Amino acid sequence: MGRWETVLQAGPYLTVIGLAALWALGEVLQTFRSDIRRALRSGWSGLFIGAHVLFVLALYVLGRRLRLPPEDPWLLAVAVGIGGPVLLRAQINLLQPLDPNVGQAVSLSLADLYGRFQRFCRDQIDQHLVSERIRLLEQAMQLPVELLEERVRLYGHASLLHSPEEIEGYLTRLRERFEGKERALYMASYLMAQVGYDFLQREIRRLQGKPQ
Repeated sequence: MGRWETVLQAGPYLTVIGLAALWALGEVLQTFRSDIRRALRSGWSGLFIGAHVLFVLALYVLGRRLRLPPEDPWLLAVAVGIGGPVLLRAQINLLQPLDPNVGQAVSLSLADLYGRFQRFCRDQIDQHLVSERIRLLEQAMQLPVELLEERVRLYGHASLLHSPEEIEGYLTRLRERFEGKERALYMASYLMAQVGYDFLQREIRRLQGKPQ
């Protein structure tokens, strides 16, 4: 019974942590969707998600201390877990003059502070990824242009979001504007962005005859 009571007491806290982590994780996945695995291995991703969780968890603890409604800890956990991340992205007016002509509102822009922190972590994660991505693109540029063009064309036929005609138009524009390694660079970076780092790495190794 003691263990069950411990689980019940910890449950709301775990709910808050889970919801806050999922929200922050969604932002990382959305930003670095072409290289998710390596982005999540960066310590900066851990810092971003951890800071997000700590802020929302602090709101929940404060709500429990102040006995804010709803008094049910599970309902409060869900409310804070969903509303806390929204609050992070909001601008709060601490003082609003009755007459707008008298002066401006005194505001606390959590959105600005959070945006700065978000951009800092995003830039650090990107710097963590960029060196290996550059090396992979350099390897892709050594491949025959025809092979990369074939992979881009196959992507157009396999994709549910882009039609073969759309991809063919993209390839035509590249042929008109670029030659040789420069065209190979654009096609390799396109595959990396659309299909992902791991896919491009596997394709390069396969085309070079290296073991997967």
